[in-house]
Amino acid sequence: MSWAGCKNISLGWILKIQVMKRRGALRLFSRSPDNTFTQTIKFCLVGLLNTAITAAVIFAFIHIGTGIYLSNFIGYAVGIAFSFVVNSLFTFSTSLSFHRLGKFLLTCLIAYLVNVGVVWLVIQTHPSLIYSSQIAGMVTYTITGFLLTKLWDMK
Repeated sequence: MSWAGCKNISLGWILKIQVMKRRGALRLFSRSPDNTFTQTIKFCLVGLLNTAITAAVIFAFIHIGTGIYLSNFIGYAVGIAFSFVVNSLFTFSTSLSFHRLGKFLLTCLIAYLVNVGVVWLVIQTHPSLIYSSQIAGMVTYTITGFLLTKLWDMK
């Protein structure tokens, strides 16, 4: 593989990387608004807002007397719908479609199963780390969700 056609991209004083200018080369960081770094930041911001909206819906439904589990289901349904729409349009600049929605729902399920697997593994190996296991699960959910959404859902 020839390095002709490569250029250095400086990301401040933190990181310099070489990016292949060839078609099909993986571009991790670029100055375009749709690069992985920018998408990661947007994805996390949408996730934070999504968490707040989901919690608000759950708490509102509990407050008006809806059962805990139904309130949880409604909150997560609203959160998943919000996440799909905003990540499609804002984070990844793609159009909405039922096909993409199906892939997104499958991604949510896969990320959730990875989350549960990590929580289970941490609890099995370190039973006292109940809260840490949840944090580890959340981190892996976010990473899995982002990668699957970027590389599969929004393609």
